[in-house]
Amino acid sequence: MKRLFLILVLLTAVCLAGCGRKPMKEPEKENTFAKEGLQIHVINLGKADAILVLADGEAMLIDAGYTEQGTVITQYLKDHGVEKLKYFVATHGDKDHVGGAAAVIREFPIEEAFLSPKKENSPEYAAMATALGKAKAKYTFPELLSTFTLGKGTFTVLAPGKKALEAGTDNDSSLVLRYVYGERTVLFMGDALSRTEKEMRENGYEYSAEILKVGHHGQGDATTKKFIREVAPMYAVITCSRTEPADEDVISVLKAFSVEIRRSDENGTVVFQTDGTKWEVTTEK
Repeated sequence: MKRLFLILVLLTAVCLAGCGRKPMKEPEKENTFAKEGLQIHVINLGKADAILVLADGEAMLIDAGYTEQGTVITQYLKDHGVEKLKYFVATHGDKDHVGGAAAVIREFPIEEAFLSPKKENSPEYAAMATALGKAKAKYTFPELLSTFTLGKGTFTVLAPGKKALEAGTDNDSSLVLRYVYGERTVLFMGDALSRTEKEMRENGYEYSAEILKVGHHGQGDATTKKFIREVAPMYAVITCSRTEPADEDVISVLKAFSVEIRRSDENGTVVFQTDGTKWEVTTEK
């Protein structure tokens, strides 16, 4: 009887101790991108562009691949803690750059969108425009040498210039952006061609950069020897696929200047990261 009494007392004590406890809270999901510093994610979409720039807690997306890649892009952003975009940039209207834009715009609040001054008559461009309208998102066609800030860094618009726009092609209409973050520099070429490279030089623009997002997926109509000599990049990243690889002449030019090359067909997604002093580079494969 004494043993039974003791067991009952112990059970009562355990019950009383547990009754007042609150259930343990699940830990909150931590935002996976740094609140300080810069990350540039060149997302692997093959021969298509979507580049996520994260700087000091602010997010920006440059281009959005093909329509069918919209869900891949939105999921990538979510996986990296993005809840809203300060900026969305459509460098130009080609379907491998704006196809997934509508999906992104529907999913994330956007403070401002920057579009190439050349509008396109295509289903992909129309879907992007419709999504911007429904979201009541502000959008502008930025002027040459206009600037905007992301985190502690500053973007400058270097193209398209007058001559490139007069050429009338989609690729010639590409927005070109140079980003300065602390001591670090990045040049995003979109699909800009050698005509734009020459025009930036003739206009006397500063476009040297440590990281170069190579124009037009590494095709031979861009990335001239003279241009690479002047940009003087440490790294070049090329968005291309195994079925549509970069031009070997372009690869040869980059290697001639000892540029370290990262390409989506061989390395998958490429991430550049810095605190403003030095670069760290990681690849998916």
